[in-house]
Amino acid sequence: MVLYLAFSDNFSNMGLLKSGALVGVTAILVVGVPKLLENPPQVFTDGSVSPGFEEVAQVFRKNFESGRDSLYGGSAFSAYYKGKKVVDLWGGYADADIGQQWRQDTMSVFYSTTKGIAAICFALLVDRGQLNYDKAVAHYWPEFAQKGKENITVRELLEHKAGLPLAPSPGLTPELLSDVKKAGEAMASCEPMWSPDGVTHAYHGITFGPLTNELLRRIDPEHRTMGRFFAEEIAKPFGIDFYIGLPLAENYRVSRGAIKSPNVFLHLIRGITSPTNRKAIRHFLHSDLFVRIIENSGLQQIGIFNNPYFRVVELPSAGGIGTAEAVAKLYGILAMGGTDPQTNRTLLSRQIVENLMKSDKPSLDETLGVPIAFNLGFMANEVVEGEMIVYGHPGVGGQMGYADPTHQLGFAFVSTTISPFFLKDDPRTDALLAALYNCVRKQELK
Repeated sequence: MVLYLAFSDNFSNMGLLKSGALVGVTAILVVGVPKLLENPPQVFTDGSVSPGFEEVAQVFRKNFESGRDSLYGGSAFSAYYKGKKVVDLWGGYADADIGQQWRQDTMSVFYSTTKGIAAICFALLVDRGQLNYDKAVAHYWPEFAQKGKENITVRELLEHKAGLPLAPSPGLTPELLSDVKKAGEAMASCEPMWSPDGVTHAYHGITFGPLTNELLRRIDPEHRTMGRFFAEEIAKPFGIDFYIGLPLAENYRVSRGAIKSPNVFLHLIRGITSPTNRKAIRHFLHSDLFVRIIENSGLQQIGIFNNPYFRVVELPSAGGIGTAEAVAKLYGILAMGGTDPQTNRTLLSRQIVENLMKSDKPSLDETLGVPIAFNLGFMANEVVEGEMIVYGHPGVGGQMGYADPTHQLGFAFVSTTISPFFLKDDPRTDALLAALYNCVRKQELK
């Protein structure tokens, strides 16, 4: 009887396997074959480059032709050199499903690149004498002093050293993030994960947003939120097409990004050729902090950024939306010392810019598991091997915005295609920046 049951179970399992295989094959035929038979979208790129920067345009197009960039996505790359726009390129689709090509005015989500924009807002307050980086956050925001946070400085908060990468239970939600005051109150009630020592840092992936938004609101004499402050003090006077909190009326020109967040580990493994990816994978096998941050954020699916009513939310840690040209222009002004040579309008004093564009040696970040050098909200990065370090901030999936004061260069890249490369080594931007710096070197030899 036992023998019979065993054989019976085996035959039953074999039947299930056959049924499963049949379903799998059918799914492949129904879903996969039409995909194979349909013609992929044609390569589409547009834009302009100044004389001497043609190589960048060639590489940008080759990214799509070679498969480094997806034909079903869209990207844009822009650069300012010595105060002048020398590269402004775009290609692919803002929405491939409906055949909507990327346009010059197409905006996209920059994700964590927004943190660099927030850092510039705080630098402007410092320049005006309204903020001191080394004063306690509680000096400006008294309620923040709860639960042992009374001595945490603004500098430590901006450099992810405050011990607050997680919001208090039950965590953040889109509804909470939409109310700057309430989200600030939640973060003020939070206890640090460690006793801040001015050295240990753990990337505050999402909480950086409500923390900095409420702090800026407390400092600004008009008590503006960061979205309004940026719009009135930087975007409008300098012509920067970028928003922290997008007006509903502007949604018609925003690209449609990824719908579902990829599995973190599987996504990073796709980029296993990157040494940075390998370090992060090893770290994530031993630390669950990054996963906890995602679960705590209320933003588990990246597709939420396709919702016009969520794009309205001011999220300085991840929700900035704009054009590559806008971000490149902003960093191009910083690369020139803080004054726009085209208008002679000053954004930041040279001294403040110099304070922003320096960094200590990179040290291990407890969230991401890789060495990072933070400075006053900026992240220092060597994006081209052998070139000077640049200052700004990357964003998930390959977004970036940086200033290179040595070469007086500002540049930005944005894409709907979420790259598997973590912080560095994205072949799309590696190729673009290698070409850009090659062109710059030739210009400097003239």
